[in-house]
Amino acid sequence: MEFFLLLVLGGLVWLVVAAVRKTMSPVSPGRSRDSEARGVRTSPVLSRSAEPRDIPPLFPDFYHGVLFAVGKEPSPQNLLALIEYVGQMLAINAVMWFQQTGDTDAHDRFMELRVDDDRKLEMLPDDMIDFLWAWRPSTHQALRDWMPELEQMLTGPDSRLWNFGDELPFGIWEMED
Repeated sequence: MEFFLLLVLGGLVWLVVAAVRKTMSPVSPGRSRDSEARGVRTSPVLSRSAEPRDIPPLFPDFYHGVLFAVGKEPSPQNLLALIEYVGQMLAINAVMWFQQTGDTDAHDRFMELRVDDDRKLEMLPDDMIDFLWAWRPSTHQALRDWMPELEQMLTGPDSRLWNFGDELPFGIWEMED
């Protein structure tokens, strides 16, 4: 019972913090402070879209919401394992889009997105979304539609996240059901 009360209290605190952060944030919609500061590595070809990204940043609020919905603590391990999982899901979809369009150049540039000294794991899925958003305007609606589907996949009754105890492992996407 105490855990449940702590979970509910944590969720309420998270909602208040998210609401305050959103109202006070000077960052443009769809961009994180980190990606604003360092910029997303794109070539001039990827600057086709004049429409700013209108998908909210995933880090940290989206991940906290998913973890809360599946009853997991937002520990560093759980956050990073979930972020890795979401990144793999995004990469699979992106590769399918590149194959459908035959844009091997965009595929190659997308595959260069990786964790390194300038890009942390927690920002990689947001950088992937930024890349896809800039790549083709036709991805805008597909990404908008995919975000609620992703949330449902991650929090629904068939989600793999329910299969683990309190700590999510890395490599969830590689594991068999």
